[in-house]
Amino acid sequence: MLEVIQVLVVQFAAFEAVLLLASGLHKMIRHDRTRAVMREFAGIPSGFASFAVTAAASLELLAGLLLWTPSYRVVGGALAALIWGGYLALILRAIAQGRRDVDCGCTFGASRRPLGAFQVVRNIVLTGAALLAAAGSAGGITGPVVASQILAAFVLVALYGALDQVVALTPPRRGELL
Repeated sequence: MLEVIQVLVVQFAAFEAVLLLASGLHKMIRHDRTRAVMREFAGIPSGFASFAVTAAASLELLAGLLLWTPSYRVVGGALAALIWGGYLALILRAIAQGRRDVDCGCTFGASRRPLGAFQVVRNIVLTGAALLAAAGSAGGITGPVVASQILAAFVLVALYGALDQVVALTPPRRGELL
């Protein structure tokens, strides 16, 4: 049973690592879009938006790298949980303020859809997975990421992206053609 838990903890860490590395790189590549998100969604003043993009991307890249290494996985998982929890707080704030149509920058694409239950649950799950990776590693349930787990992490990130696209679809209205 301990071996199964170890595999799950390491797999969650690998998935989080790949997702955070992709997200950090995405923020750097799409700097202008992310800067606009920082201003409109996070409420960062224009003069600090570029710094905020660099800081967010750097923290995501750092957390992703720390999650790969068993000896730093506790710190990486804790940092990842703080990142996802921070994004969750911003999403909840926007919803509470009635700003559901603001672009949260939560996707790798340019789609805009109202913030709601999907984004909240997604960030709760990501925060939980990061905490599980950190707690499991702190409890001595750790190990290196093996090749099959790297492949599985990329598959999980692909499924994560596909789920995001499916949720973005709007069903046809009655009488409309697809």
